Amino acid sequence: MAVQEELESQLDGITNWIHVSFKKNIITNMQRVLEDEEVIIDVLEGFYRGRVVVGSGSGTPGVFCLTDQRLVFLANGDTRARPEVLEFSHLSGVRTRRGAASNRVTFVQDEIETVLTTTRDENQVHSFLSALRERMESGGRTAKRTNATPKAPKKRNETALTKDSKHDSPSESGLPAGPQDKMRTHEDEDDEPETLPKLSPAEEKLRNLNFLHSEARKIFAEVNKYKSFNEEPAFLQQLIDDLLYIANLCISGDEHLSDESKLFVSMVLMPLRQSLVKDRELLVDLFRVESLPLRKRRAVLAQWNLFANELRKAARYETSRSLRSLAYLRAYDRQQDTSHFDKMAALFYSFAQVLLKADGNISEQHAKRLQKIRQIIYGEREAEGASTDKLQAKKPAVKVSQAGEEESLEEIMLSVNRLIGMDKVKTQIETFVNLMKVHRERELRGLPVTEFSMHAVFYGPPGTGKTTIARYVGKVFRALGLLKSGHMVETDRSGMVAGFVGQTAIQTTEVIDQALDGVLFIDEAYTLSPRSGGKDFGQEAIDTLLKRMEDNRDRLAVIVAGYPDEMKIFLDTNPGLKSRFNRYFYFDHYEPEELLRIFDVFIENAMFSLTSPARRELLGLLTSLHRKRDKAFGNGRLVRNLFERIVEKQANRIAGITPLTDHLLCSITKHDIPTRAEIASENRW
Repeated sequence: MAVQEELESQLDGITNWIHVSFKKNIITNMQRVLEDEEVIIDVLEGFYRGRVVVGSGSGTPGVFCLTDQRLVFLANGDTRARPEVLEFSHLSGVRTRRGAASNRVTFVQDEIETVLTTTRDENQVHSFLSALRERMESGGRTAKRTNATPKAPKKRNETALTKDSKHDSPSESGLPAGPQDKMRTHEDEDDEPETLPKLSPAEEKLRNLNFLHSEARKIFAEVNKYKSFNEEPAFLQQLIDDLLYIANLCISGDEHLSDESKLFVSMVLMPLRQSLVKDRELLVDLFRVESLPLRKRRAVLAQWNLFANELRKAARYETSRSLRSLAYLRAYDRQQDTSHFDKMAALFYSFAQVLLKADGNISEQHAKRLQKIRQIIYGEREAEGASTDKLQAKKPAVKVSQAGEEESLEEIMLSVNRLIGMDKVKTQIETFVNLMKVHRERELRGLPVTEFSMHAVFYGPPGTGKTTIARYVGKVFRALGLLKSGHMVETDRSGMVAGFVGQTAIQTTEVIDQALDGVLFIDEAYTLSPRSGGKDFGQEAIDTLLKRMEDNRDRLAVIVAGYPDEMKIFLDTNPGLKSRFNRYFYFDHYEPEELLRIFDVFIENAMFSLTSPARRELLGLLTSLHRKRDKAFGNGRLVRNLFERIVEKQANRIAGITPLTDHLLCSITKHDIPTRAEIASENRW
């Protein structure tokens, strides 16, 4: 086992070590793996997919350690993880391939290829590969090492590894062939300072153009997915109009717009407004390759005048208008329990961020515009989340959710079992389904059956999935042939009780009529019978409901939901109603780990990623909030509010950073997690 002091002494003289993340963790792994007499030559950080170390996506994050005896990959994060050793005698070749944002280094050993993907600077990769080639040529003979790292060439034509040397190409020599993106993508990385060699102006400009091209391609691909959304042919057009509106807000007031901004807008809009583009070849070639060819840059820039006119049209809108496509998606999500709003809102905000920083600079005025755009995108939702009273005021009194395409019972139950948490509820539903299947089969065969009720009571605090399960219950009833439609009508007291004598029965009847052949879900049902007593029209709604439950028992399933104590009192004081229900489901609070999994769903839908330190910080916060919970603890709703607050903090943190890489746009770090003090001072929780 190597001695820590000796390792640190060796590493201090290695230039590439400066740029390595999680040094303490790597040194711990080195102590465990390296021999006492083993000398470290160089290191290179990246993502590795090998024979022992596999990982997902690009691979396992970690560091390749080149010693005088072998090549060893050490994974980040887990000091117990097995290293992967590449012996010099087994290495038959090394080749590289440069992408727009990374280098792909392929090691060929015993006819097996393993790959390291690294986003490190060209000079760092060159340093490492030069040292590796020397070791391979010398057969790994032990040599004393001074604290000096092979220096990268100042000019490419000065190195011995050029087209004029014994190697025919950069790929054969193992050398990268161009500037690299500085984007950092390590899963366990959290804002550690990084010092990279400065790129030349030309290299920096090329890197930025490739980044803008990549972002434009992604935005087009995501928007184009909504081409036939919900069979609404006009929706895509509205989405593009809103994108134009956002673009206009970004550049409005700028006397001199940078070419980079014009290029980015043009690249996004060309495939979305194809009818305006006369150069069809340019349109076809735009996203056919990974980076924008320099020869195409001027041709794309020439399209700007077309789209500048489109932006002027967008400027005619009131600056305070809402984004209609997002409003539509928000309403759709509420009905179908989907998350299209989160995805598209994140896309709109990313578009604004990239456009405002397209030239690599961000002024104070631009930062203020970005905050205003964020309020336009998320403002309405954040206002709703800030106050329960406001949320209830905006909530529709009656909401109809269609059952969607018909599914088999097995498919429905598979979806139920994929839901986070709710293990007891899932077991109860499975028992309920089995009972219904047997009941239905006996009925079809003419065998005697006991009286069966489709009505149920859902006990539990808010945000625990009661509404979601109610939708699935409707689908189950349809799959079993018990209900024709299986749709769900969701309502509460405000949807059933009127303010005048005789009107409540009419209003309740209308709601029930909408629910026939499906499920009527009454949230906070105990409010129909307030404890205060006195004259209240809620009893009229209860009486009407009781009669229709009896008259339409084969066409209607009623699910009443609310807090456990209040629901018990409500049913006890209405014995006629209580006798109609014989199924009770209890929804408990989610555990902190389950709340974290719900958060994962939000960030995945919105194309964010959570670093490991941030994940630990968030779990600690959720655990603290869960420990102090009361019956009004928001569970899933709390996680949504927390997600929105975290996205706000992330936006404020990166608003002034340039260049704005994919990694910065999508990474949530521990600095973005609200503190307990911040949580306590806000009223949205």
